[in-house]
Amino acid sequence: MRTKRLFDTDAYIKNNTAKVLSCKISEREGFEDLFEVITDSTVFSPEGGGQKCDRGFFDEIKVVDVREFDGEIIHFLETSIEEGKQTEQKIDFELRFRRMQNHNAEHLICGLIHRRFGYDNVGFHLSETFDEEGALLAIEAVMDVDGPVDAEALAEIEKEANRAIAEDVSIYALLPSGEEAKNISYRSKMDIAENLRLVVIEGYDVCACCAPCLKSSAQIQLVKIVDHMPHRGGMRLTLKAGLDAVNDYVLLHNDNKASMKTLSCVRGECSDAVLKMSEKLASAHEENVSLKKQITALFKNGLEKEIEECRSDYVLFFADTLDEIQSRTLINETVGLKEKAIIVLFDKKDDSYRFVAGKNMSADISLKELAAKMREGLNARGGGSEQMIQGSVSAEKESIEKFFDQL
Repeated sequence: MRTKRLFDTDAYIKNNTAKVLSCKISEREGFEDLFEVITDSTVFSPEGGGQKCDRGFFDEIKVVDVREFDGEIIHFLETSIEEGKQTEQKIDFELRFRRMQNHNAEHLICGLIHRRFGYDNVGFHLSETFDEEGALLAIEAVMDVDGPVDAEALAEIEKEANRAIAEDVSIYALLPSGEEAKNISYRSKMDIAENLRLVVIEGYDVCACCAPCLKSSAQIQLVKIVDHMPHRGGMRLTLKAGLDAVNDYVLLHNDNKASMKTLSCVRGECSDAVLKMSEKLASAHEENVSLKKQITALFKNGLEKEIEECRSDYVLFFADTLDEIQSRTLINETVGLKEKAIIVLFDKKDDSYRFVAGKNMSADISLKELAAKMREGLNARGGGSEQMIQGSVSAEKESIEKFFDQL
């Protein structure tokens, strides 16, 4: 290993002057047209352990990606850089810090679950959201444990984790030798034969991890488990920590405040107010459905009379205030009365109507041909089958009546 990994023992180094040991065009799949750069030291943490690499620059050159291959840290740059040159490395420290807050919070939660239930962490990643300009919007940690934990126990673990944060215990990295590691009890998702690195949350957790870590638990600020669900015999947990937990709280606070105003309730009573509102809406919906059925029945009487008196093959019926469901119901309940086509026009808006048309199965009428004629003569849009067509027309009532009189 030629590159000194500064982040392993001090995650707060933001800048570093490094010597370029090599620079070559990449031949790796997915990295074509980028330059692979190796330096004698680096402040850039590579992708690994469920966490993406640091973002930043070599002088003014953007670092596109950082990976570790066979123990060597490779920086992928947009342009080449002279071998032997001293270059100024600079990382996006705000991004690193927020990652450390969420990642170390995950260590703390999983460590407490392991201590209480003996479950292991079998999966982890940081989920990140950026805006169109690349600015960080939010981070959350998603982790899997290999056993079930109920909501009550998770609430207790969350409280214990926040107590640990308030205690301001030390967090640090260890790089033990193989012999030293034999005497240390630690969590790990895999067997690590060499280059073991442990992140210690003093008194709470020791976990194998390759990512940069905070200096103390107080720097996590707070942790909130925002979601949990059964997953492959265990649990999948999602948490937010630090600045991301604060931002999430502000978002929820503002949303809750607006809901309180709308529902005329006090803090802590929104869920009850929503339940009452839901019950009122359900009752109003039932009443609305009942009224619509009564209104449809009244219109049906009028349509039946029109069908009986109509001498044309086309029965034109204007029902301005009905909706599509009511109009379809009218046609379905009356189309069998005569060998005619019934056209119901509804939902009048200015100089336009929506329409539904259906026909008796025995009627020698093509509704597809009718739709074509309506498109030409009434600026109609829509279509359908030989049994029913629907759409809209841009025409006044008089023009529509004249059109059908001429068919």
